[in-house]
Amino acid sequence: MTPDSEEHALSTDQQPDIAGHVRHWRPALMSFFLKRVHNHAEAEDLTQETFARVFGGGSAEAGLHAGYIFKIAANLLRDRSRRSRVRTEQYDTVCLLYGQGIDWLDPEKIAAGRSLVAQIMRSLRDLPERTRTIFVLYRIESIDKRVIAESFGISPSAVEKHVARATVHLMARAREVSK
Repeated sequence: MTPDSEEHALSTDQQPDIAGHVRHWRPALMSFFLKRVHNHAEAEDLTQETFARVFGGGSAEAGLHAGYIFKIAANLLRDRSRRSRVRTEQYDTVCLLYGQGIDWLDPEKIAAGRSLVAQIMRSLRDLPERTRTIFVLYRIESIDKRVIAESFGISPSAVEKHVARATVHLMARAREVSK
């Protein structure tokens, strides 16, 4: 042991003075962490975690010296880096999945969607049968206006009028419900 490490080591016959050791080592640990994480709050957390590990075990005080403390500090930084990397990889995966149009099963979204569909169905039932059928064929089934017009024996502009009438009705009902 060097004279410097003897000064910082606790002897087994001394009563541990944890507060004194914290006062002694805190500035060095804070400096160590601040140079690496560049965030005061994070450095403070890591410093406290270091002290928790050093003084958490009963036999840890007997060998308290710079090498031991800074080895714990370096291990904490490694753990922090690993956790950060895992979180980043998970975040990237989630972002990638969101980009693929995958909708997450959120109970609130499911309930809101079911409620909206039920509201639209009630509103559609209020329409005359012919207007409702033309609207569903055009907007939901994506059938061309000319094909619908031929099937009903009407002009394409009449199909547009039925679709417009249904759209106005649905919008009015949506406004009533949202009030």
